[in-house]
Amino acid sequence: MTSIKLSDIAESRVNNLNLMRFIAAVFVIISHCYVVTLGGDAPGDFISNHTSGQLTFGGMAVGLFFVFGGFLIARSCEHHGEAKVFFKQRVLRLFPELIFVVVMVAFVLGPCLSSLSPVEYFTNPQTYMYLLNGVLILVHELPGVFTHNPMGDAVVNAALWTLPVEFSCYVLCFVGYKITKFDKKRFLLISVPILLVVFLYFAKFFPQQLSVVRAVVLFYIGVAFWVFKDDVRLHTVAGIISLGLFCILVFLRLDVIAMLLVFPYICFWLGYGTGGHFSNFGKKFELSYGMYLWAFPIQQTLAQLFPGLSPYGNAACAIVLAICGALLNYFVVVKLPRLWSNRRK
Repeated sequence: MTSIKLSDIAESRVNNLNLMRFIAAVFVIISHCYVVTLGGDAPGDFISNHTSGQLTFGGMAVGLFFVFGGFLIARSCEHHGEAKVFFKQRVLRLFPELIFVVVMVAFVLGPCLSSLSPVEYFTNPQTYMYLLNGVLILVHELPGVFTHNPMGDAVVNAALWTLPVEFSCYVLCFVGYKITKFDKKRFLLISVPILLVVFLYFAKFFPQQLSVVRAVVLFYIGVAFWVFKDDVRLHTVAGIISLGLFCILVFLRLDVIAMLLVFPYICFWLGYGTGGHFSNFGKKFELSYGMYLWAFPIQQTLAQLFPGLSPYGNAACAIVLAICGALLNYFVVVKLPRLWSNRRK
C-alpha cells in the first residue's frame, strides 16, 4: 500500500487539486439547485436532509476550498514573506475575476432580467451599490432582479459570502506567520486555544453562523497540515478508513466531528496521496473559481426563465453555463491582458 510523507510532495504539481476543486464547484451548484428552484422550504440533498441542514454537498465543497486554501496560503507565506508580495499575489488571484463577474451581472445580466425599465434600473442607486461586492462588501440584491423567483428573497449571488471570510483568513494567516514563523510549538500554543474558544462560542451563542466558523477552522487546519507536513503521512489504508469513518460519523449526525477531524485528511489523501493521476486536469484552464462566481446568478436566471425546470435540470444546465462563464473569465481577465502586455513589449 502506498504511503507518502506530505512534505515530499507538498511543492509538487503532480496532484489532483484542480479536479477536486472542479468537483467541489459542481457540488456547490447541486447543493443550491433545490432552494433556487423549489424555494427556501424545499428538501435539500440527501446529506442535508439527514443532518437537518447542518451539512450539505455545498458545505463539504466549501470545506474543501478552505482546507486546501489554508495549506496553499501557508506555503505562500513562507515563500513570499514580504507583505507587499504576498498581498499583491492574493489580490491578483481573488479580485480581477470577482470584479468582472460583479460588473457583468450588474450591467448585462441585471437589466435583461429586471422587472424595471432600463431607465429605472440604471437610475436606481441599488444597481451601483451592488458593485461593492467587488471589494468584498456583500450586497445581495439588484433592483427588480429575481424578485418573483421561488427562493423568495431575490438574492443575486448567495455564494459570495465565502470571499470576505477567505480574505480575512489570508490576513490572519500572514499575521500568524509573522508571529510564529510557523514554528510548531508556537503555532499550536497560539492558534489552537483561539480557534477552540471561537468555535465553542459561536456553537453556543450563534449556531446559525456555524458554517462560517467551520470554514475558518478548516482553513487553519489546512495551515496546520503545512506546518506539520513533515509529520503527516498519506497512506492508502488510512485514507480508506477515514472515508468509512466519515460516512459513519455523518450517518450518526456527528457531522461537525466528521468535518473537522476526518474530512481534512481525506482531502489531502485524495489530493496528494493517490498518485496525481489527474494532475493535467485544469492545467490550462483552472475553472473552479470562475464557476463558483458565476453559478448562483446562472441558477437564479434559469429559475426565472424556465420555472418548470427541475432541481437537477437546473443543476445540469448551470454546470454547463458556469463552465462557459469560467472560460469567459479566463479569456477576458487572464488571456487578453496577457496578450496586450506582450504586444506592448
